Amino acid sequence: MPVLALALALAMGLVTGCTERDSADKTGVKTKVLRVVNFDALNPNHQSPAAQVFLTQVVALSGGQLKVAVESHFESGKPAAETDEITALADGRYDLAWPSTRAFGAAGITSLQALETPFLITSVSAQRALVTSPVADELLATLRAHGLVGLGLAVGPLRRPMASRPLVTLADWKGVRFRTTNSRVQADAVKALGATPVSASYSFPELVNAGKLDGVEIDIAQYDENDLGDLLPDTTRNVALWAKMFVFTMNASTYDRLTPQQQQWVRQAAQAAVQASVDYQYDEATPALNMCRAGVRFHDASVRQLADLRAAVRPVVDTIAADPVSGPLLRKVESVLAADTGADVPDVPATCLR
Repeated sequence: MPVLALALALAMGLVTGCTERDSADKTGVKTKVLRVVNFDALNPNHQSPAAQVFLTQVVALSGGQLKVAVESHFESGKPAAETDEITALADGRYDLAWPSTRAFGAAGITSLQALETPFLITSVSAQRALVTSPVADELLATLRAHGLVGLGLAVGPLRRPMASRPLVTLADWKGVRFRTTNSRVQADAVKALGATPVSASYSFPELVNAGKLDGVEIDIAQYDENDLGDLLPDTTRNVALWAKMFVFTMNASTYDRLTPQQQQWVRQAAQAAVQASVDYQYDEATPALNMCRAGVRFHDASVRQLADLRAAVRPVVDTIAADPVSGPLLRKVESVLAADTGADVPDVPATCLR
């Protein structure tokens, strides 16, 4: 068992290898075990606290009447694993998960594509406004039609382009083999920028080392946490392609079988997780400095260059806007983000800038 999973097990009575989902403890109080699936670690970049808060609160709020059995690294993190996680959840093989918004489209759920729109969600402040707005509830409500219950939408890391060469202008993107994460929207955006999408998961360094991949979308904290050094030595500092937001999700049949009190505990746990993601003080500067020391250099696109990138992906945005499901939701998301002050740009020493 990984160290983090072991810590959870000791702290909160996490169940492993459990086959009986309903039982009674020594006092005769009935307990229910919720099967949790996750294709990655609980907090892979050490700046995504929501999942651990959620699991802890499910047990704590219920006084142990609800327990969780977590299967991490589902399907060994293959490119489609996060989408397959959603399918397994809808099919009833698992009860709970927190897939990111990027994974739903390939599972046939297009209602969250508004949250994948390229260059739309480019700051933590924008995400904080969105996840605490009524629009978040509207987005989550669309999952019911697919056998799922959306419990909460959480803030996640901003994904930036990192590559073997600077990706600042449209010309820079031309011909680049660029990692996407099993998302049609991401693939279409990468194509619109002139690059070739390559679906890959967290094993992408193998493709880079094999000469089969030139760039990736990844957050700065994750790149540093993975200790990738100068594997991809050029980062566009002021470009956030999209955010990796997390969706706390439950199988609808499982949810409906819970008592009203149990449902309340699960929803309260999800709201605690969302609030934890809102309150967390995200730090890109420290991992960016570590990357600089390892040989990574940061580049800034000019106002004109940013405009060119946005114009290039406009057809992708228009396709989402024209969709009868995602279009109206996109306009509501845009209304929430209208007051946002712009993209987050991590501080780095002048010696790291090119």
